Amino acid sequence: MLNNIPNADFSAFGAPVQKLIELNTATFTKAFELQKATAEKQVAKAQADFTALSAIKDVEALTSFLTVKSEEAKANLETLKTEAQASVENSKAYFAEVQAILTTSK
Repeated sequence: MLNNIPNADFSAFGAPVQKLIELNTATFTKAFELQKATAEKQVAKAQADFTALSAIKDVEALTSFLTVKSEEAKANLETLKTEAQASVENSKAYFAEVQAILTTSK
């Protein structure tokens, strides 16, 4: 029965799988590196803010500090919106690449 199986070249079978593995590795590595950099930046910022807040000795300095933090919060919100849009675009590109790999492997 096994003698009736036609000879076939299965070497091409692994190519799409390898492409998907490489794509996933690159995509997730980039995402983790971005998250790590963002977390490190936030920790450093929090430490700097705590140090600055600890040094405040009067109401005027506190008011100034809070005003600066308010402006920073507004800027951070805009940055988050921009990053979220970039993330959506990256996701679309990723899935388009996956679809292309799957389509060409048929």
